[in-house]
This record gives sequence, C-alpha cells and structure tokens, in this order.
Amino acid sequence: MGLRLGLPIAISDWVQSCNCRASLDDSGYHLLTCKTDGGPVWSHECIASLWSDCLRSLHIHHRREPRHRYQSSDDRPDIILFDSETGVDIDLDIALAHPWSSDIFPTSSDVNGVAAKRREERKHAKYGKHTLPGGSPIKMVPLVMEHFGRWGEEAKKFLQQLAKKSVDEVGRPNTAEFIDFWRKRFSVLLQKCNARVVLRKLSQLEAENKNAELLGDQFVSR
Repeated sequence: MGLRLGLPIAISDWVQSCNCRASLDDSGYHLLTCKTDGGPVWSHECIASLWSDCLRSLHIHHRREPRHRYQSSDDRPDIILFDSETGVDIDLDIALAHPWSSDIFPTSSDVNGVAAKRREERKHAKYGKHTLPGGSPIKMVPLVMEHFGRWGEEAKKFLQQLAKKSVDEVGRPNTAEFIDFWRKRFSVLLQKCNARVVLRKLSQLEAENKNAELLGDQFVSR
C-alpha cells in the first residue's frame, strides 16, 4: 500500500546497498527496476499473462512470444493477435514504465503519463523498422502501464476496442462492465507484483548482508 500511496519504504539497517552496488532509495524505485534478480521480468510476465487471459475471455485467437516473426530479426512481440475480422494480425508488446526514471524525471513530475508515452515511442521505434517475411509492414500496439497504475493511451484504446466485443449472458453489450472489470484486475495485479518484487529483493539483500557480516566476524575471531 505504501508504494501505491508514495510513502517511504522501511529499509533494514542490514541493507546498505543493492547487490548491483547501486544505492537504495526509500521510494522503492531501484528495488522495482533493478534487473539483477529478475524482478522486472517476473512482473512483466504476470502482466502479459493477464492480457492473454483478457483476450481468451473474448475467445480471441492469439499466441504468446511467437518465434521467427520478423524478417531478419530475432525480436519478438509478447503477443500476436490474429484478427479474423480485418485479416490484419496485431503485434502486442507489454511494458512497465517508472515515472521516476532518470531519462524523464523531473518532467514526469509535471506531465501526467509521460513515462508511458516515452515507452510507447520507444516500442514503436524498435518494432517500426521490422517487416514480416515477404516485406509486409507490421501493426504494433504497445501496452504500457506505469508502476503506480497509470495506463498508456494506446493500452487504454486497445482495451476499449476489446470491450466492444464483450456481451453479457443474454447477448447485450456490456462495454463499461468489461473495462471496469479488467482495469481492476490489472490494477490489483500490478500492486501485488510491486509489493512482491520489493519485499523479495529486500529480504534477499538483508539475508546476504547478514551472512556477509557473520562470515566477517568469524574470520576476525580466528
């Protein structure tokens, strides 16, 4: 809850720095974004899996992380969506962005959603150069969320498009209910991921530092 409200995190005296040698901040920024122990990768996978569940709830055919998708590149999107209505496949790539990242802060403190927008731009720059086998261009939608819960504009529009396909048990459109349900699912999952990554990282660092100090004491006592 503290992360969601922007409250400082209580860090044990045993923890002086990260195992990547970076200093820690009580905002949780480094704990959430440090890649040394796979925390961001795990959170990304959780969010991608929930997007897959969302598509599956509408019986939309899709595939996770397709290999050999692009011509002359090993890059691959998180999800490829097979759109039977238009006949145009859509590549979806998921990302989490932190508004306190050094490349956008302090701009992000004045402009809402700048972290998500920058990450969308980077996704388009990365995938825009790719083509499908045969030379056809791709249609790519970046699905970006900020760590504190804000959605990128393209992710919001994509969810709205999906909602138009949703109907209730008697066949009536339930667009608003669909959006509300899945926004809540993503919001709860994101905060669970944030909490788990921070707590796991702090516990690991505390254990490592305690062991290191105990070994040092044993060495000195000999």
